Amino acid sequence: MRFKLKIIYYWLQIQFAPKLRSREAIEAFQVKKMNRFAFKTLIKSKFYQPYFIGNKFNWTTVPQISKTEFMAEFNQINTLGIDLNEAMKVAIDSEKLRNFKNDLNGVTVGLSTGTSGKRGLFLVSENEKANWVALVISRVIKPRLFRKQKIAFFLRANSNLYSSVESSLFEFKYFDIFKPIQELLESLNHYQPNILASQPSILMDIALAQKNRTIHISPIQIISFAEVLHKSDKDIISSIFNTKITEAYQCTEGFLGASCKHGTMHLNEDFIRVDKEWIDENKFYPIITDFSRSSQPVVKYKLNDVLEIKNEACPCGSKLLAIEKIIGRDDDILIFDGIKVYPDLIARKIALHTDSFQLYTIEQTGSKELHINIACNEADFENNTTLFKNALNDLFKDFGITEIDYHFDNNIASIKGNKTRKIKRLSYEN
Repeated sequence: MRFKLKIIYYWLQIQFAPKLRSREAIEAFQVKKMNRFAFKTLIKSKFYQPYFIGNKFNWTTVPQISKTEFMAEFNQINTLGIDLNEAMKVAIDSEKLRNFKNDLNGVTVGLSTGTSGKRGLFLVSENEKANWVALVISRVIKPRLFRKQKIAFFLRANSNLYSSVESSLFEFKYFDIFKPIQELLESLNHYQPNILASQPSILMDIALAQKNRTIHISPIQIISFAEVLHKSDKDIISSIFNTKITEAYQCTEGFLGASCKHGTMHLNEDFIRVDKEWIDENKFYPIITDFSRSSQPVVKYKLNDVLEIKNEACPCGSKLLAIEKIIGRDDDILIFDGIKVYPDLIARKIALHTDSFQLYTIEQTGSKELHINIACNEADFENNTTLFKNALNDLFKDFGITEIDYHFDNNIASIKGNKTRKIKRLSYEN
């Protein structure tokens, strides 16, 4: 009961928060919140204590960090005195036993591999968990009066953070993506969810099963998270279920944004500050400071996601930073002789040429070498290979890129439970 009251408290705070009607209002709000955050939270972090000078916190000298430093300084950064090795053991034991109800001293401990495959840990206190639930209910899964909604949540690992959504308004069912897809589809068909939430690669499997009449479900809302949702996949999933997709930008570093009713991704700038390292006039790496977290402060944390800013005002009227698209990780960008080709351009070009295949991966393994997997049968493989090569050559021609060495296969090798990256650049000298 106490936890539910906390959710209501935070939900009311969000509903009655001051309306931020301009960029100036947002920035003034963030300054106020960040100063309060420094003296309420960062003063308890051994890592950030040296940046207090008298009665001021020196934001300008605080170092920018990445996941590497964040994990290396885990013991010094977190404010609860939790040891990295002890927390890691709790998280790994939960993964191995597939039992996600464990915590450490009342704090939720989660393990994240992200798309990089590098292990990360996140800590969430009860208050932070209640705040997260309130924000998700406000911006992602809107409650319906007098009707309980069933949520099917497909995840690599469950967490009592996610299952805390369970209430009189929502019934939560966790689907473990380490299980065979056919088993998951049968369970999903039996469950008949109102809300379907998963990463795009799993949503594609579910959509194709629906198209092939293996299952028959009627979700009123579909939520995509964890992986880049390419427009071609989005269109396929939306058309099969005849419903729009809500995108949630959620990662180890926090709940960063969600799409509005017009489909525009807005970053949660009333909870986070987003500084930008510009790549060009439209694309940037986000540098996050989350002034709502207290257990494990996230301060000037550079993500290697590439975001493209939306320059036109969103019809919803929100002044929170609007994102045209989440392009992907830095190493989702293919580079040929110093020329960058963004993954969204590749996915769009392929979709324009043909819809004969929907499941594929592209790996750049050398300066002019691509390894491409297409999920199809032997009879269609040769034709699909030609279609694929023509689509890519057509795109590369616009960039003056020639003499690409293609290697094709007709299966998609993936590690069960890992996030799928449709397009990625492997490490090599370029």
